[in-house]
Order: sequence, then C-alpha cells, then structure tokens
Amino acid sequence: MHLKLLTIVTILVFCFTSTTLAFAQNDDKIVIFHTEFGHLAIELFSDDAPNTAENFLKLAESGFYNETIFHRILKGFMIQGGDPNSKDPDQSKWGQGDAGYDLVAEFNDIKHNRGIVSMARSMHPDSAGSQFFIVHENSTHLDEQYTVFGRIITQESYDTLDKIANLEVTANNIPLELEKAKIIKTEIIKRSSLENLPFLLVPERIESTTIEDVTVSRYSNAEYGFSFMPQKGWALQEGGVESDSVVLMALGLKKDGNTPSIIFEAFESNDTTLKEFFGPRLEKYHELDDDSTFDILSEEYRQIAGHNGLEIIAIQTVNSSDIVKFKQTILEGINFHYVISYANMPEHFDNGLVGFNSIIDSFLITQYTASSNTNPEGELIVLADKNFNETENGGCLIATATFGTEMAPQVQFLREIRDNIVLQTQSGSIFMTGFNQFYYSFSPTIADYERENPIFKEAVKLAITPLLASLTLLQFADIDSESEMLGYGIG
Repeated sequence: MHLKLLTIVTILVFCFTSTTLAFAQNDDKIVIFHTEFGHLAIELFSDDAPNTAENFLKLAESGFYNETIFHRILKGFMIQGGDPNSKDPDQSKWGQGDAGYDLVAEFNDIKHNRGIVSMARSMHPDSAGSQFFIVHENSTHLDEQYTVFGRIITQESYDTLDKIANLEVTANNIPLELEKAKIIKTEIIKRSSLENLPFLLVPERIESTTIEDVTVSRYSNAEYGFSFMPQKGWALQEGGVESDSVVLMALGLKKDGNTPSIIFEAFESNDTTLKEFFGPRLEKYHELDDDSTFDILSEEYRQIAGHNGLEIIAIQTVNSSDIVKFKQTILEGINFHYVISYANMPEHFDNGLVGFNSIIDSFLITQYTASSNTNPEGELIVLADKNFNETENGGCLIATATFGTEMAPQVQFLREIRDNIVLQTQSGSIFMTGFNQFYYSFSPTIADYERENPIFKEAVKLAITPLLASLTLLQFADIDSESEMLGYGIG
C-alpha cells in the first residue's frame, strides 16, 4: 500500500516538475523568423501566457510559419502574420486561416508597446489560433484585450520590423511586394547563441488592472429600451451589420468552422400588436416551409419573460453542406417589438440553446429613451468589461459627477446594486422604470452644476455618502423572490 502511494506521489511530483521545467526551457528558446530584410528574433513570455507561448513555439518548431506572409500591414500600428492561407495565391482567403483549433485567452497586464508580439483574434476572446501581430508603434488601446506572449529583442529585428511596416500595400493592407513580407524559414535557437544582445528592460505593465476581477453585468440599451443578462462565452458587438433593425450581435466560440450567433433586432411598433406586426413575416415562413430547404419544426404564441411572445424553431438548408438550425423569439413591446434569433449548426444547436434561453429569461423591456447609439463606433464589447460606458440617459449621472469618474468604486457599487439585485426581479424592474422617469428629469442639470461649482459638488457628496452606507446592507441580504424585494423596499 505504501509502495503504491509512494509511486503515485512520485508520478505527480514528476508531472508538476516536468511541466515547470518545460516552461523554463521555453524561456531560453528564441524563435527566429528569417525574411528578405533580415531576421525577427522573438523571446517568449511563458510566465504571462504559458499556453499561448507553448503553442507558438510548437507551431514554429514544426515549420508551420514557413512561407507564410505578413498579410496585413498597417504602418504605425502593426504587422500581422501567421495565417497558413497566405501560402495560397487566392488573397480573398487571407486572414481567415488558423491551426485548426482555438486558444483560451491569456490576457495580461503587459502593454502593447513597440516590438511586442501578441495574438490576433476575431470578436470572440477565445478565438486566437496561429495568427499573431508585432506592434510597430505603441498601441496601448489594445491592452488587456489581446494575449501578449513575446517581443522582438535584437536591433536587427526592429530594423526588419520597420522595413516590413514601410512596404507599399493594397487597399486591403496586403503588401504589394509579397516576397519581402514572407517568412522564408523558421529557426529555434538558445538565447546564449545571440551575439551583441542589447540590454533589455522588463516589459512595461499596466499599473492597475481589473483582469482578475471580472463579473458579467447586465447589458442595457436605453435607445431601444431593453436589457438582459449576457452569458459567459458570448462576445457582444453593437453595429457591424448593414440592417436598420439589427441592434446587437452576440457571437459564440467557433466550432467546426462555424460561429454560433444571436442577433437582436428592434422594430418600431407603430401602435400595433405582436400578431398584427409579425403576421406577414409568419406567413412568409409558411410559404417557404417545404420540409426540404426550409422546415418549421415548431411555432407557438405564449407568454415569454412576462411579455406576449412568439417562438419559432426551424431548419434552413442553403446547400447540401450548409444546414442551419435556428430559434427565433419575438416579444411584444410598447415603442418597439423585439426579434431575438439564435442560429447554430444542428449538431451543436443544443449546446448554445442553454445560454440563449437564459438570455431570454432575463430579457426586460425598460424605459425607452430617444438618444444616439450606446456604442456609436461599433467597438467590440467584451463581457465583464467594466470600461463599458452606458448612454447619457442610462448611467448614474449625479454619482459620476460627484466622484469624478464612472470607474469610481462608489459608482460601480451603485451599478452592481441596480443590475445584480434590483433588476433581477420583476417588481424591482417596475420600480426602476418609474424611478428613471423621475431621476432623469433633473439629474442632468444637477450633474452639470456639480461640474461648474466645486462647493455644490462637495455638498452633494456629503449627502450621498450616508445613503451609500445604508445600501451596503443589500449586499448581505438574500433576495430570491418578488416578495423579498417588496419587503426590503417597504422596510
């Protein structure tokens, strides 16, 4: 018995120590990309991104990057490479290739300064594979959104980076002289083999980071009057689709070459009921239903998340190899009616359906506020990103003006109470609808006056602070039902 136990412990110790040794050995390995202009010598940050660094080294050692091209060049920003499709003359496929799998993101606090090597990805955080980019000039707006895993370390490397970055490019940022942007061969050497290696400072890091402190908070859209709880594993993006009705997209993790999606649409109701507005659409579905290219599996009018709704599940066949199964949930509102559509490959449909149903169950129709888009630039919104700015009519205006920034702990605390406690119940949501109408009738004026008058600002701070202290009690209260929420409200 003791011998077996000793054997198991020995194996476990060996497994842990061998893993540590592997990463330590990787720290001493330098990846050299040889190009027509010279080499690019890359050291790896195995401590900050162990899996990403190991994957990059494995691909480099296998010759995966040989003959690939830096297919996307943006002078003053970065050069991007690592796409196996760039070996194919068909440039329409460049930028879409990978190693056949995705990596879990290892976002860290290293800044995207000149010479940093980081993983390229699509909108989903966990979608990096083989493509990488080398930063040409400091681009710290990328920090904590892409996995930094290395940097170039020789003067020749920086000279080569500058020469590639200065190549003439097409309208799609593809270099005109492809041979000069090609990785001719890859070599792995020990750090000690490099001569005249300059003294390197440790990579610059962000002073304060919230990477570890991540929670998924409620998404709210004041312009179209709805909110819901996002689900982990889905990346949200506003805009990016040429449609007047599409408000938001949620993209899941690509699998078998397909990216599951959830599309949120809002249509002005024009004083129509759900059946009046969507009757024509349903008739078109029935006309398409031939049990072959389009097959309606189920349709049902029912109460969904407290609203009149219609639920449709169907399968659409584009060709023999492209088959999509989708579920469409249509909800009746006052100013808008909402269509929320989930689409995936039939074999993976049930996997994403759980998250979709959770989004529907948490969907709330809130106060409609005519305003500009909540994210007019269409930037990527990563779940749990505490830097997400709400619209002017959706934020804590007075608290933000009082404490100077939306990122102040007091403002974040108020949002957490609102989103994660009050809005989790129907009675809380009804209260917030009425409260918002009252609050936003005067809060912009007070917030503006605070910015103009420091004495008034301090007076407001003195008034708010005791109220914040009393609200902390809600953090320790178990509110799991409508009656408990009403009880705390009355009490």
